[in-house]
Amino acid sequence: MRFDLPATSASRLRQLVEATNTRAAVHGLTAYGLEISAPFLADYTDPHDGRAIGQRPTVTVTIFGEIPRHGGWTIVARLDHDDEGETLLSLFPGLPDHLAAEASAQRVIENVCHGCKVARHRTATYLARHDNGEYRQLGTTCVEPYTGLPIKGLEALWRFGRLKDSDWDDDSGEGGYPVDLRVPVVKVLRVTAAIVAQDGRYYSRAEEWRKVSPTADGVSAYFFDRRASAEWRAAIDAEADAPAVAAAVREWALQGYGSTNDYLHKVAQLAKGETVEPRHLPTLVSAIAGWHRDQEKAAAEKAARNSKPQGKAGERLTVAATVTTVIELEERYYGYHAQRRRLVKFQDVSGNVYVWFSSAATVPDKGDEVELTGTVKKHDTYGEVTQTVLTRCRVAERELVPA
Repeated sequence: MRFDLPATSASRLRQLVEATNTRAAVHGLTAYGLEISAPFLADYTDPHDGRAIGQRPTVTVTIFGEIPRHGGWTIVARLDHDDEGETLLSLFPGLPDHLAAEASAQRVIENVCHGCKVARHRTATYLARHDNGEYRQLGTTCVEPYTGLPIKGLEALWRFGRLKDSDWDDDSGEGGYPVDLRVPVVKVLRVTAAIVAQDGRYYSRAEEWRKVSPTADGVSAYFFDRRASAEWRAAIDAEADAPAVAAAVREWALQGYGSTNDYLHKVAQLAKGETVEPRHLPTLVSAIAGWHRDQEKAAAEKAARNSKPQGKAGERLTVAATVTTVIELEERYYGYHAQRRRLVKFQDVSGNVYVWFSSAATVPDKGDEVELTGTVKKHDTYGEVTQTVLTRCRVAERELVPA
């Protein structure tokens, strides 16, 4: 017999085979051999809705040996008789196809035993076949005297027939999915890119206070939430730009392999694989945030090269801008009082850069869209970027116009 089963169940199967062989050996029957292949990834389909979700480590099992035979006799099938007169035929495990077809075609009669020829109620009888093609229907107590084959040993070996169809997923994890299930990295990144496109941005779990769904939770729901609608999944799959963004994110992530930054190296390790475990989904999903930051930084730096001085010294300016940098500076002390200082940089849509050395209690966060009002103190150059230095600034949240 040859069949596949989850790699996590290989040890349990080995124990069952050894226990069955031990019991059969007590009755003088030869043990069966067992071979288990090296693990490989096999596709996993959700049995509830037929969705292809991911892959899981799997092994191919081969159980081999001789079907017990004595004096030309072989037990080929067991007949279970119920109270309603129905008979269920179970073939001996590993029976060759031609014998299986032949045994299934035999005419059987409830309660008949060709051995003792005593008519009485029997819950089970057995079909014995001789090498000359002769068949006999035997009761449980007549099998061994008639064929020389130990019935208890045969019943032990019959367990092998149940192994192939056993449920090996009784150790399922959260949501009823196998604990060893893995999902494709490419698909995870594609779904991530699609969800970010629909939500307008990436949301981390630290932003749950905003009453928004974290991006990682959405990705997890796409794969593992059976309550998620097919329409929602279809909308995710229909995002045309998602595959290209996913490829770019993966390429960005791989650049961090070997980095001294633990996070970048971990993301690269996950992106390098073909599949990822569900517990690592949040880390892999977060790669898109890093990619977006680098994209925005590169775009800002490119735009900043066109930065021009704005206004004249002493002139009051009001501009719509984005916060690009917030840097903590060394505190200033006035007696025993420490004054907090921060360097805040802004950039308008034309790429012009504004700098504010702030001692205010609060300042905007990086990435905030604001309306900035300040007095021009001077113009200077940092690196190759022209900057307009402002003082006495007032910052208000800018109301964004929907795209």
